[in-house]
Amino acid sequence: MSAPIDPEDDDLGLSVAPLAGVTPGNVTPGQALRLDDAENMLKSSFRTMALFEFFADVKRPASIGEIADNLNMPQSSASALTKSLQESGYLQRDVESRAFYPTLRISFLGDWLIRMAGLPEGFADNLARLSETIGETVFLAMRNGIYSQYIYTHHRPGPVREHIETGSVRPLVCSATGYAMLTGDTDEDIGKLVRRTVHEVENSFWKETALAAVDGVRDTRAKGYAIAVGPSHSSTGGIAVALPSRGVRRHLCVGVGGPADVIREQGAEIAPVLRGFVAGLPRSIEDAILGRAALARGTGPA
Repeated sequence: MSAPIDPEDDDLGLSVAPLAGVTPGNVTPGQALRLDDAENMLKSSFRTMALFEFFADVKRPASIGEIADNLNMPQSSASALTKSLQESGYLQRDVESRAFYPTLRISFLGDWLIRMAGLPEGFADNLARLSETIGETVFLAMRNGIYSQYIYTHHRPGPVREHIETGSVRPLVCSATGYAMLTGDTDEDIGKLVRRTVHEVENSFWKETALAAVDGVRDTRAKGYAIAVGPSHSSTGGIAVALPSRGVRRHLCVGVGGPADVIREQGAEIAPVLRGFVAGLPRSIEDAILGRAALARGTGPA
């Protein structure tokens, strides 16, 4: 599913035109070429990020063919992308297997963001231990416009029963992660999200599911955790708890995903473990906002 972007309302609204120096309705032939360049630049940027999200998901080296298949691009493009990132020091190639994998340069790039987000050092390891304790897939999701987006996933130990792809999205008003992050929103605001979702998404299941969002969020507020399951035994389900926030709005949550029957039968046991994990986090996500503001002023986090 592709997440439509509304520059007026979305948290992460994005427009190509400003990058190319053009404005809608005022495009000369020369500027059109610059717009094409900007679009190509954006495509390369998104492919690069998708590549690293793929590695975060599989957690192992991968061949050019596998990268091309998973990123849905020609092998020639995948080869050019990996060669460029290898020359820049972001990827390394194993001589014998000819497979690529990220270098430590990537981890150092993200380390400061983890600290600024108020997440404890070794947060990914803590999620892995949580997954082992519960026995199901655990993920970190963030609010992105009208969607909940999975930004980190640790799959359950052993054979994977439920594969949740890093970077994938679900509508906020149709998912456990969304219910958790909407607990600070008013019913009126949730209603607006429902109408937007029904108007924008193509999946008929999401359109129908969205209509139950207000009741779902109210139930989440009462329980302290969100739970959502599919209609049949072959469906999937999830449980989620929002990370603490000083303000009203929730921006991040931790969730557990698995087969619908497991979530239904074991949800009452999983929820307290998940709530305990979130309660043990030492700082609020709001510290990330304060940290970024201080960094912009050149004073550093308080």
